[in-house]
Amino acid sequence: MKIVNNKTENPLKYYREKTSEFDPKELSLKSGVPFDGKAFHLTVMGRPVSMKWPELVCHYEDDGKETSSSIIILMTRLVMYGVLSPSNGKMLSYIEIPWGAHYFKAFKGRCLDRLAGTYGRNAKKLAADAAAIGAKEVAGGDCSIEFDFIPGLTVRASVWEGDDEFPANAQITFSDNYLTAFAAEEIAVVGDTFMNALKGRW
Repeated sequence: MKIVNNKTENPLKYYREKTSEFDPKELSLKSGVPFDGKAFHLTVMGRPVSMKWPELVCHYEDDGKETSSSIIILMTRLVMYGVLSPSNGKMLSYIEIPWGAHYFKAFKGRCLDRLAGTYGRNAKKLAADAAAIGAKEVAGGDCSIEFDFIPGLTVRASVWEGDDEFPANAQITFSDNYLTAFAAEEIAVVGDTFMNALKGRW
């Protein structure tokens, strides 16, 4: 696998050095992510993914292609430190997530501004592009979509179109059980990763 920048290179190196400290069977019981003795298995944006342990190499099971480094990091963080738990039905904006206010500027640039900039003149295109990740159109904004990034971990994205007088706007919310699965930094990566998927880069 070719690692192209320090955003993924340093974390992956760190996590691969840490795998020997963890029993994958115990991680599976704690996190709720299935382990078959060789790899963890999870569905990400509707596609089955396997992550070999301890190598931390991820492939899509439907076509055998290697996933992005971001998905490897998210899966690794989930199995090492997270727990898949049921939602209480509440959706949270990023700024409502613990430490979300601290990282909000980066999240806004990487996710909210990007979402508004991509679909702010044609909001309905969001629903068309999102079909590839199993999203459904829901009420809200000029166009809103909802999908499970991982089964049970829901993302809702909304766009309000801009015009000559008002700029386009966007919002992304996350089901409250993200709080047991990921920290604020990883939730920002979830937003960035699904934005890449909307453009076919996943």
